[in-house]
Amino acid sequence: MGYVGYLTLLNGSPFDWTLSGQHAYQMDTWSWPTIGAGKAAKVKVEFGTKGHTSDDAGEAYYKIGGTSNTFNIHARKPSDYRLTINMDGMSTKTSPKGSAIDLGFRKDAAVNWIMSTDEAGQFWSNSGTTTDWMQQSMGSLGNRTLKQICMPGSHDAGMSTFRPGTIGAHFANTQAQYFDMYQQLMVGSRYFDLRPVISNGQWVSGHYSEVGDVWLGGNGQAIADIVKQINQFTSQYKELIIINLSHTLDTDNDYKELSQDQWNKLFDTLKGINSRFTITNPGKTDFSNKVLGDFITDRSSVFIFAQLPGGISLGDYANQGFFNQDNFPIYDSYSNSNKAADMQRDQLQKLKDNRNLVADAGKRKDKFHILSWTLTQQPEDVLNFDKAIMNLGVSVFDDLISNAYNSFTPESFPNVLYVDSIGIRDKPVIFPFEKPASVAQNLDISALAMAVNNGMAGRNGYITRK
Repeated sequence: MGYVGYLTLLNGSPFDWTLSGQHAYQMDTWSWPTIGAGKAAKVKVEFGTKGHTSDDAGEAYYKIGGTSNTFNIHARKPSDYRLTINMDGMSTKTSPKGSAIDLGFRKDAAVNWIMSTDEAGQFWSNSGTTTDWMQQSMGSLGNRTLKQICMPGSHDAGMSTFRPGTIGAHFANTQAQYFDMYQQLMVGSRYFDLRPVISNGQWVSGHYSEVGDVWLGGNGQAIADIVKQINQFTSQYKELIIINLSHTLDTDNDYKELSQDQWNKLFDTLKGINSRFTITNPGKTDFSNKVLGDFITDRSSVFIFAQLPGGISLGDYANQGFFNQDNFPIYDSYSNSNKAADMQRDQLQKLKDNRNLVADAGKRKDKFHILSWTLTQQPEDVLNFDKAIMNLGVSVFDDLISNAYNSFTPESFPNVLYVDSIGIRDKPVIFPFEKPASVAQNLDISALAMAVNNGMAGRNGYITRK
């Protein structure tokens, strides 16, 4: 039995990636397929563990059909196991020709090579940094409506730290994100599930649920800190940020819903966010029908909408950069399962049933769609710290790159890749379970979103008007 891992090759281009040759020495498994246009393949890689393992080696050579472009994959073990992409015969937006891209290696898990082609024929990949990926892709995305664009999104975005709330709450069963708001923005997230609550008289992010007649949960980042971090990001990058306010509570007052006065005070606090997208008398305008260029052609833009309960209104805040659920209708239905297979089956079926982006208005289904690629703790998981929310989040990330992408089509793809633990792929909750362990940042989710925009939406003539 060798040392096993995987490399997922995601082809978001209109060309097949054809294997032109492969050879290996002391590799127990080294067999590479052709990767069809718009497809992903999770390929098993198994290093040998006998003899001089430092001599283990493999090479696979790919040609990109219809072009002169080539790249190759190398496996080596100089000191540790490693897979490398060599750009010997091509370049991407972030990697010049001749680059060697170290993907690392993950035992019993995947590393990814994601490459896609935009409308201008430029190759994108998950090498390098594309922090302002929206601005960099305005040539392709600027005239697409928000309903026609895919972006990473953060579930329970404010829960990037843990401050005690109720008895039984622990960072393992309350904290959903490893990175704070600014860092989530830096790894590419653009849609944020923000849940403001009042706790000890302060506005903070909360993660609470009612079990029977008892409320359980805790607090995350302070709203004031989130405001500062959003402003820091928008002062640097001209991107669109979408914030969905929901699950608001007054934890100081029996977990009651916010009153109109409290909502007004929340809006006053959030008025500290610069670059709010503001329209006079928005009425019931659906802003998901607006094109990206309406928001960020020459500026950053923060679109804030609230899930207002009955009896609560925006009042004049509607003219100050705050909107309600009528202004941004979404399809958002999570699976409420701790089983990966059940969650994936449920989410991909909902996507298939509820998205059909076609020219025929009678057949079109285009509500802004949240793909909730999240596992939900069940009662038996709450005190099992290995089943921490963040661990569950990373446990399904590999399948988002392979299984989910292969289920998308040019007519049916999500608007938000909605995840816990955005920007990481390794478990951060490990023994002794006192605090999150240090794990490496990973930018693959933004490259995946761009592969959806390029390799799926970019092949839909209704969207590209070609």
